This record gives sequence, C-alpha cells and structure tokens, in this order.
Amino acid sequence: MMNPNNSNAFMKPPNGTVNKTMRTALGRLQIKGPIEPQELSECMMPGGLCCFRPSGHQQKSLVELAGQPDGMVFTASLANTIVSYVSFQKPDYRWWEKRCFPELIELGSIETDPSWRNMGLANALLDSLFNNPDFTFFEDFIVIAFQFIHSWDLQYTGHSPWSYRRFMDRLFTRYGFNSFETNDPEVREHPCNNLMARIGKNVSTEIIIRFGGCCLGKNNIS
Repeated sequence: MMNPNNSNAFMKPPNGTVNKTMRTALGRLQIKGPIEPQELSECMMPGGLCCFRPSGHQQKSLVELAGQPDGMVFTASLANTIVSYVSFQKPDYRWWEKRCFPELIELGSIETDPSWRNMGLANALLDSLFNNPDFTFFEDFIVIAFQFIHSWDLQYTGHSPWSYRRFMDRLFTRYGFNSFETNDPEVREHPCNNLMARIGKNVSTEIIIRFGGCCLGKNNIS
C-alpha cells in the first residue's frame, strides 16, 4: 500500500488485518498479522525456532522488526505460543539496498517449530498472504525471497542441499514465486542459493523491467 501523497512512502497494512483459524491434530491455531511488537514480545517462542539464531534472540529480532515502519511479522500460534511465522521488510542485503525501490519488499524469514512440521503451517501462512481474496496487499509489490543454504535446517530434516532447494522451490512456486537470474554476489556464493520473486498483479511493466535490471546489477541508485 503506497501513500498517495508520497509514492516513496511505505504503508503497512493495519495490525491484525489477517486473522484466521486453522484446525490441527494438536489444537486450533490462530494465523494473524501484522503482529504488534508488544503482543509479539508477550508470546512464547519454542526453542526449536532457531534456524536463524537462538529462539530468544530471534524473538527479540522479530519484535524490533515489527516496530519498524517497513517491518511485518505474521504468526501461527497456539494460545500465546508461536509455532510458525513469516516476516517481511525492505531488502537489507548490500546488493539490494543499493537498488531498492518503493514497490520492492523482501520475505525475510519463514520458519516452523520442528514439532509442528508436516502439518502444512508454512502453506497456511502463505495461503493467508498470497491466496487470500480479503488480503491483497502484496499485489502492489514485487516480493523477493532469498534461498541461502546457510539458513536451511539440513541436519534436522535430513535433506541434502539440492533436495532442500527443490523443496523450497516447490513451496514458493505454489504462491507465484519464480527463480530469477542475478549477479548478486551473495546469491552466487553457492550453486544451491537462489533468488525467487513474486510479481504482484498490480505491478507495472516499467517496474518489472526495472527489477530485471536490478537483478543483473543495473539501476544502482546509491
């Protein structure tokens, strides 16, 4: 959502715009977001949510992100215990900071507690954001999602790097993401790394062309 008085201003959807329930074998979950920082700080985060950093540190990071003008966190929770989440922000990797534009946003992290995996929580979260007729916020944006081998839970899942890459490709492709060639040196550090992007229905051809140029190292605006 862009401010009509300032095309460069990012406006988050109101807190709690997404609010759904999901039945599981372990109880009824609430899928909700964006989450207010205070509410997020009062939740519990299991120790298994540690793919990016220890769960306590990750929760602190998510609380800080939720309080940023361009930060959003969506959660699946049982009572006040978060079992899965997805976060968004303006791209902060060096390559993309130099080439960021108003219609570009990053899906920064998605994670499910190991004891809740194989229940479709990642799909339920992404469904609520990208296949929800009552929530079309992301149709105005190009959403990028970096797939980096160093953030994958290879040890717990037993996947090889390439099988995990195929798993992530299938997950994101289901929601309109596609792989894009890029000269971003961080993506090119490992052949399993990947840049995926979802182009919203309302994004103009001009912006799509600009994004393609950014992927290949053009449009450096720093």
